[in-house]
Amino acid sequence: MVDAVSFELYGLRPEEFTTARDAYVLQARRAGEPVEAKRIASLRKPTLAAWAANLLACADTEQTQRLPELGQALHEAHRTLAGLQLRDLSHQQPVVIAAMARAARRRAGEGGT
Repeated sequence: MVDAVSFELYGLRPEEFTTARDAYVLQARRAGEPVEAKRIASLRKPTLAAWAANLLACADTEQTQRLPELGQALHEAHRTLAGLQLRDLSHQQPVVIAAMARAARRRAGEGGT
């Protein structure tokens, strides 16, 4: 139950989080599930940045997969001392991060839909 509730809560806008969380806590208590209620109550409202990043991660897995792939390629280029590849990948990194930031901002502006 907590996993499903947390998935739903972290998809809400941050200003909606606390009210919805508290309603789930009350529902769990009324259902006689004090352990579940306590676990739900321990969920913390995400920062705006964390919420936007989560929106992007859930909605655009292709976009968010680019960063770890780039990180792995950078690691390999460092390990093998591949100078040209390292230079190229180092230039790609801020481009990928900026694209992700724009996409997250756009999604957040759409209200998470």
